[in-house]
Amino acid sequence: MNYNSLDIMHYVILASILEPIPEKKGCTTRKNDWQNKSKLEYFLISGVNIGRVFHELAERIKHNNYKQPDLIYDLAYKAQKESLKNRKGGKINFGIIELMIPIVTTQLIEQKYDISILDKVEKMLQNTTKEDVKYHYQFRKIAKDVSKQFPNTTIYDTPNLYEYYKIDKSELENDVHKEYITKFERIKQAYYILETTYKDGDLLDISINAYNTILKDCNNYSGLAADYICVALYFYLINHPDVIII
Repeated sequence: MNYNSLDIMHYVILASILEPIPEKKGCTTRKNDWQNKSKLEYFLISGVNIGRVFHELAERIKHNNYKQPDLIYDLAYKAQKESLKNRKGGKINFGIIELMIPIVTTQLIEQKYDISILDKVEKMLQNTTKEDVKYHYQFRKIAKDVSKQFPNTTIYDTPNLYEYYKIDKSELENDVHKEYITKFERIKQAYYILETTYKDGDLLDISINAYNTILKDCNNYSGLAADYICVALYFYLINHPDVIII
């Protein structure tokens, strides 16, 4: 399957706004706002807001003949800024952006969209630059500025994002980074559940089962598990474009 920039935007938005709807314990859902700064409406607005940044990412890679551009993470920074527009509340989708920028970049470079592409993200990260590292810091700083739970951001002097993710950090934000070290195993596990148990129209219900399965491996950090579910949903949607969601 081949996808254009509008398709990429579509599936990123769809996954982002579907993820918070099912009734997952410890998360904002259709029936329950986990806390006042993370209302369901904030997730929906943010999910739509970041879509055009992923369109821009796809266009940049296309115009670079599907080779890795010299700079990518300025778009992570831009996506985090865009996610805050038209709403109140907190950082909402930091983890989704953190995960999706390198994953979508790798998909577009390789022109492959199945779950096996996760094994190639590491190579893409090795080819990022110090400029990407600088923008990644700015991206984290925005999140810190709007979230009391986010730790003080630290500037790391590394040549690329691959080396950054390898650093042993004690910060809360590093919970997402662990997935890069483990080859996205929890995302693969969640996706496998969606892939093998989907029945017509119950994708969101199955996503709850996937969430419950990986939650313990996420140290019961519900927000982290939810981010992985969002990525798993994205992979399922882009690989099953005719799926009946609900």
